[in-house]
Amino acid sequence: MSGARGSETGGVAAGVGAARTRWSVVFVAIFVSVIVGYAVGKVPPTIGLVSDEFGLDKITAGWLASIFFAYGAGFGVLTGMTGGRIGARALLLTGVLVLVLSGIAGALATGATVLLAVRVFEGISFAAIVASAPKITVDASRPEDRNLTLGIWSGYMPGGMALAMIVAPFIAEPLGWRALWWLMAGAALIATVLAVVGTTRRRWPEQPRRDAGARFDWAGARATLPVGALWLYGGAFLLFTIQWFAVAAWLPTFLTETQGRGLIGAALFSALVVGMNVLGNLIGGWLMHRGVPRFALVGSANVIMAVTGVLILAGFVPDGAKIPLAIVFSAGSGILPAAAYAGAAVHAPKPDLVTMANGFMAQGAAIGMLLGPPLMAVVVGGLGSWEAAWWCMLICPAIGLVVTARLFAIERR
Repeated sequence: MSGARGSETGGVAAGVGAARTRWSVVFVAIFVSVIVGYAVGKVPPTIGLVSDEFGLDKITAGWLASIFFAYGAGFGVLTGMTGGRIGARALLLTGVLVLVLSGIAGALATGATVLLAVRVFEGISFAAIVASAPKITVDASRPEDRNLTLGIWSGYMPGGMALAMIVAPFIAEPLGWRALWWLMAGAALIATVLAVVGTTRRRWPEQPRRDAGARFDWAGARATLPVGALWLYGGAFLLFTIQWFAVAAWLPTFLTETQGRGLIGAALFSALVVGMNVLGNLIGGWLMHRGVPRFALVGSANVIMAVTGVLILAGFVPDGAKIPLAIVFSAGSGILPAAAYAGAAVHAPKPDLVTMANGFMAQGAAIGMLLGPPLMAVVVGGLGSWEAAWWCMLICPAIGLVVTARLFAIERR
């Protein structure tokens, strides 16, 4: 794997930009992406209700949370490549329309198999939006603002998940878990209208033009696929999401089983923890804006995840300290996504290939989120308790530090 050469503040893909940042367009990209985060976050606080209705065991319930990412895990890069042909705007609209349809289908699901199938279909939105929204954000931003806008955008997942976890107990208890799917469908419909209207050429005249007869950019694919930095950033994202999403998905259950908290209390504490990842995303964007190297953020995030991850599960740590530790875990690790997406924009061989480069991030994130919750369920079930699984929290960060060393070797050039 070879690394694309570029400075710490920009590379080939980051050299061209808007004369001024179109914050309204950036808002559209963020809002649409937050709905994807909501689609993910609506499941963890309602796993118990769905399991009771459909008779799911813990491992199957873990798949309900993570199978959303099955499509992205298999076709994230390919989806990004498709976006390079049809354009980021068209790919974004495709993704948000999938959210509308899957919200309706999920609300009408009659069994666990149907609901799992809907979750797979719903996951198409993740691959489409996560590949296209950063490209739109980059195109709508001045070069000087890109690290900042991408840092803000990268909080879409924890922001949307936290929102879902906050509203879930207050809606699901009186109305049932299906109400959360109806709510997603309605929010996605609003997002569709905003995306259609807010990204027109009249409102955003300097957006990149698309050739109506454009063919798949095979030359661009051949230029993008060998870029070692993209594989490394995608791998760093994969390792981060395995650990972070495993904690996020099972935290309500962990708090209920180990601390005896009720549904509302566990959901709200979990929302606080997940939401703090947004703070980390913002801090990561700000630090890059101030000149901190991307590889330094990746390495720091892995150290924080290793230390706090072990302490969250360790039996000798008192219960009162576990939520503060989880907050530090989530906020500290949040600097990594901001660095990864900024790295994808920089190492894309040319601006037109940023969407394709983002496919690496989408696929890495999807694989990690697909594997995280089921792996946690298998490990905890096999070892017999949460406390016995403490050592597993060191595996991903250790590999992540190896990836960091390789990124340092590439980016110092």
